[in-house]
Amino acid sequence: MEKSLVLSVSAGKGCYRHIRISEDATLLELSDVILESFNFIDDHLHAFFMNNHAWDDSAKYMSPEYEPIDDCGFTDKVKLSDFFLTKGDKFLYVFDFGEDWQFRISVLRVLEEPVDEPCAFRSVGKLVQYEYEFDEFDEGDDDEDDDENDDL
Repeated sequence: MEKSLVLSVSAGKGCYRHIRISEDATLLELSDVILESFNFIDDHLHAFFMNNHAWDDSAKYMSPEYEPIDDCGFTDKVKLSDFFLTKGDKFLYVFDFGEDWQFRISVLRVLEEPVDEPCAFRSVGKLVQYEYEFDEFDEGDDDEDDDENDDL
């Protein structure tokens, strides 16, 4: 029977999401729903550390775009079911290696029923990925600066 997982994804004290996802989903699909639930733009690499220890090579799974210098698994090739997760298991998700956003993941429940689409059903707290809004920048501003410098 197809199972689903209820996960708590924490980005620090007082900021978390509860997500329900199929056990047959890939780690890449989990990455997508985590980023969506925190309103992050998916513009950087990510990694999962299934032993809950950041940067431990023995249990890391990297973004498909990662150009490895070592052997590692890729998040689009591995399913959550491959880890035989049970209630209480914990693992780590790292996004944007420069900023080092770390999300602690705990398995709250394993349900004996399928779920069609992964979804965040509880949201507490807010994170801000970027301090500015992308709409603040007017692409035409650069052209004006170039025109002023032409006279020099």
